[in-house]
Amino acid sequence: MPKIKPETSLARRDQILEAAEICFARQGFHQTSIRDIIRQSELSAGCIYGHFATKEELIQAIGERRHTRDAALLASDDNTMDPIATLRAIAGHFLIDLQTNDGLRTRRVGLQLWAEAVRSKEVHAQVTVGVHAPVSAITGLLQRGQHLGSISGRIDPAIIARTIVAMFQGFVLQRVWGEPFEASAALEGFEVLLRGLEPESGTKTPATSR
Repeated sequence: MPKIKPETSLARRDQILEAAEICFARQGFHQTSIRDIIRQSELSAGCIYGHFATKEELIQAIGERRHTRDAALLASDDNTMDPIATLRAIAGHFLIDLQTNDGLRTRRVGLQLWAEAVRSKEVHAQVTVGVHAPVSAITGLLQRGQHLGSISGRIDPAIIARTIVAMFQGFVLQRVWGEPFEASAALEGFEVLLRGLEPESGTKTPATSR
C-alpha cells in the first residue's frame, strides 16, 4: 500500500475537522455521530479513525483549532503600534470575523465547548487556556501602555484585560443566540472603555517601574 504524503495526511485531517465543525455547529456534540462526520467529509471510516480514534479526540482537536484562530486574531503585525490602537485593531478583527459564516460557525462550536467544560476536565483545561491566553496578551498591552504613558497608571491591567475578554465573550453569546447585534455598535461601546483607560488630562507621562 503506497505511503500517504505528510501534506496529504494533513489536508485530510483538516477536511475531517472542517466536516466535524459543520456537524457540531448544526447538531451539537451529543447529537452528532461519527457516521454524520463521515458523510459530511466524504471520506472513508478508515480515514476518519486513522486520524481520530473517538469523537472526544475530535472535540479536543476542534478546540485547539479555535484557539489557533483566536491567536491569529490577537496577533499584532506592528509591535511598535500604540497599545490603544492595537486593542482597537484587535477588536475590529474579532468583530469582523464574528460576522463571517466561518467565524459564526466556530463560535457556535465554541459555545458548546464552554458548556462541555462543566462536565469534562479535559475540555475545561482547554477552555481555560483559551481565556488565559488573551487575558495575558491584553494585560501585556495594557502594561506597555502604562509604561509609555498612554494608559492610566491607576488601572489594574489584569482586571481590565479580563473585563475586555468578558465583554467579547458576551458579544459572542449575543451573536450566536441571534440577538440584535451590530459590529459598529459593539465597537462604539468598546471605544468608550478605551477612552476610560486614558490618563487624566495633563498626566500623560510614562509610569515609573514598580
